[in-house]
Amino acid sequence: MAGKKRHDRRKGNVSNSKPLPPPKKAVEKREDVISKLPDDILVHILTMCPYSDAVRTAAVSRRWQHLHTQLPGVLLSMSVLGLLNSSLGEPSEQRVQSMERTLRRRLHDGNHHTIELLRILYRKDVPFECKYVTKFIALANAPRLELHVQCAKGLLDEDAGEWSLELPPATTQLKLRPYWYAVRPPRLHGPAVNSLRQLILNGMVVLRQEFLDNVFLPSLEELHIVKCTLPASIEITSGGMPRLKRLRVSNVAVMSDTTKAGIAVLADELTTLHVTCSCQTEPMSSDPGWFISPSRFRAVFTRYSCFRLRAPKLRVFDWHCCYADEVRVDSVGCLSDVAVQLAAGRLPRLGHQESTCLTMEDCDKQMKGILRELMPGLRPRKWNYIERKCVKRD
Repeated sequence: MAGKKRHDRRKGNVSNSKPLPPPKKAVEKREDVISKLPDDILVHILTMCPYSDAVRTAAVSRRWQHLHTQLPGVLLSMSVLGLLNSSLGEPSEQRVQSMERTLRRRLHDGNHHTIELLRILYRKDVPFECKYVTKFIALANAPRLELHVQCAKGLLDEDAGEWSLELPPATTQLKLRPYWYAVRPPRLHGPAVNSLRQLILNGMVVLRQEFLDNVFLPSLEELHIVKCTLPASIEITSGGMPRLKRLRVSNVAVMSDTTKAGIAVLADELTTLHVTCSCQTEPMSSDPGWFISPSRFRAVFTRYSCFRLRAPKLRVFDWHCCYADEVRVDSVGCLSDVAVQLAAGRLPRLGHQESTCLTMEDCDKQMKGILRELMPGLRPRKWNYIERKCVKRD
């Protein structure tokens, strides 16, 4: 009896066995919550994508169909793989032509929204990409223009050649991001040269005085020079930028340890000056045998031969971890905010060089020299309210 019952169970014919529950649906249809978000949030999501990806994303849903025409910021990536990626992609003229058609369709649509920011990533050593960049800039006529310029390393003489950039009428802010020293700063021209208010030159580029001499920006109020290299001295004057009010010089190196290069700022309307460098010294307790690899374009340790300042309306002076053989201040305004920071420690060196240090006495000498030059602009003219902070980095 028991054996038969077990046999019947194996066959599934036991009379008192419970019926199996009905099978559940394997896949339940899920609600598209993202598409129910307001348009402004969806547009913000698409803004974080390259323009070609945003167009493809908008094509898969009626809800998203025309959102790419509302994007205030457009990113066109040609053959460059990414904003911070130094490797280069393969050029594709067919891909770039598709970008042009998409951009033209948007701009010819009567319902399109104005492009506020145009960012283009491209290669300077690919002629057809340079040609289309000029077209894209003119088509978009964006108030804010940002160019990320790459080129293959190892070019002859490390020079990708001269080039010019025509600014459309609406552009008031320009950011240039060269990714290699072979890319020169461009010659600026076009309708927006007279109305440009902000210029940022940020990247691995050799900055020569010719760039500053060949440009006249009558409306420029803000200038940033970041991560550039100086082969010789430069002057930033009211002659080329008569309305300059804010200047930031950050991590600007000299070409080599023997390069005598200084910076002169002679700006009648300047109110704010920031001169900063990343801290180049190491703690005294660090390994004396530590050294760095040589570079063809940046000195091991940057020390300007001279820093000269004439800014009769200056209010804010910020000097952070920069060093100069001489700091000369011809005139400043009534200063409201002054910060001077220096860091003593072991200096970087090449493998064949002896280890050297920047002492606290050296820093004190430079700091007192800077404050003495600024004294005519300090109110009241006395030292007893100045606090000296020493930070032990060991």
